[in-house]
Amino acid sequence: MEKFTGSCLCRAITYKSNSAPLRTFNCHCEDCRKCSGAPYLTNIFVKEVDLDIQGTLNSYIHQSESGNKITKRFCENCGCQLFSFNEGRPGLVRIHAGTVNELEVVKPQGDVWISKKIPSIKLDETLDKFQENFT
Repeated sequence: MEKFTGSCLCRAITYKSNSAPLRTFNCHCEDCRKCSGAPYLTNIFVKEVDLDIQGTLNSYIHQSESGNKITKRFCENCGCQLFSFNEGRPGLVRIHAGTVNELEVVKPQGDVWISKKIPSIKLDETLDKFQENFT
C-alpha cells in the first residue's frame, strides 16, 4: 500500500491518502486546463474514505461537459485547487497531482480527453489514450 501526502501552496491545507492511487490520468479537457492554468492536469483517483484532509477548503461547483456536477475544492488562503469531486463517480476524489509531496506516486496510466488537447502538446506514446474519458 503506497500511502502519500500533499498540501496546498501555503500549506494551510494538508492531506494524507491512506491508500495507493487507484488510477492516474493526464486530462486534456478544457475544464482541467482552465482550472489548473496548465496544458493538462494530472489527476490521481483515490477513494474518498481513504483521504484525510486538514484545513478549511472553499468550493466551486459547475457542470461538466458530460452533464455531471463537479465540485472543485481549494484553499481559501492561497487559492490552490487540490481536489475535484464528480457526482458521476461517487465515492472517488481526484487529487491534483501537483499538490503531492511524494512525487514517485505520480505515475500516469493514460491520457484522457485527447480530442480536446492543445495541438502542440506531445503525448507519451507508452500511455493509454482515450478520445474522451476512460470507462
